[in-house]
Amino acid sequence: RGVGGNRMASSEHRQSSIRGACAVRCAGAHAPISYISIFMGVSIGFACFNGASASMATCRHTFPDGNTFDLSGLHRPRGQRDWYADDRNGNMYYFNICGDANDVPEACVMLNKAVRSPVFQVTNQSDCFWLGQVKSMEWELIDDSEPAAGVELYYFDGEQCSGGIARDVRIQLFCDPDAGVGKPLDYYVLEEDCHYSVTWPSKYGCPAASGGLFGSGSGSWLTWLVFLFGAYVALGCTYNVMYQGAQFGPEAMPNADMWRELPGLIGDGLSYTKARFEEVSNRNKTSYERVDGL
Repeated sequence: RGVGGNRMASSEHRQSSIRGACAVRCAGAHAPISYISIFMGVSIGFACFNGASASMATCRHTFPDGNTFDLSGLHRPRGQRDWYADDRNGNMYYFNICGDANDVPEACVMLNKAVRSPVFQVTNQSDCFWLGQVKSMEWELIDDSEPAAGVELYYFDGEQCSGGIARDVRIQLFCDPDAGVGKPLDYYVLEEDCHYSVTWPSKYGCPAASGGLFGSGSGSWLTWLVFLFGAYVALGCTYNVMYQGAQFGPEAMPNADMWRELPGLIGDGLSYTKARFEEVSNRNKTSYERVDGL
């Protein structure tokens, strides 16, 4: 087992009722475009629902230098077991990421310490202490001079030690792309004067791809493209119905003629490309046969 160290080197999308109804109704059941429109409408609704859900469970932070860390994948929702680790003395630690622990340890309940806290310590003598509060959580870089080293969540204002010092804990996620999620149990928790450190090498300790409003990842671009196409269909459909006198159905689809012709145009393009490829291949084959004849 390794030994940890203290310092090692959402916006919610909602579719209006008009947009949702129009996006589906524009896909008439008797037109070739119907299946495409219905599929796009369902995809848009699913993407927006996922975006809204993800934004509510976000655990993401961007530092002033532009480095972004996303620990959402480490948050344990209700019903799932909390993360856990131990120290050299056999004391156990139960914790969650960006939220309170889901279960209060039995030792804490027995000692009338059933409080909400992100981290609990259960000692080898069956004592229990809570080590911080979610409301006091702070994000910090493990090494300010090397952001890629990793990130830490700092929970403080925990239960007081003797002498009036409040306990605090740092969950240190070191960047290790090869570690996958990683396991905090692989490293001992360190404690010094009521200050605790959980060492956790993980891919989540690495800076995430960051960008502007649209992000820089292919998934972010795809989500936005689907959303924009849905907005185009919904607004165009609404405009045609309200101001052009179109009836709900394929004729209300914006640029309906173009979309009806699009499959044929794509087919023509593929046929042309295939013909050109075969022409070039045959030409090369003839050249090879001529060289062999020499």
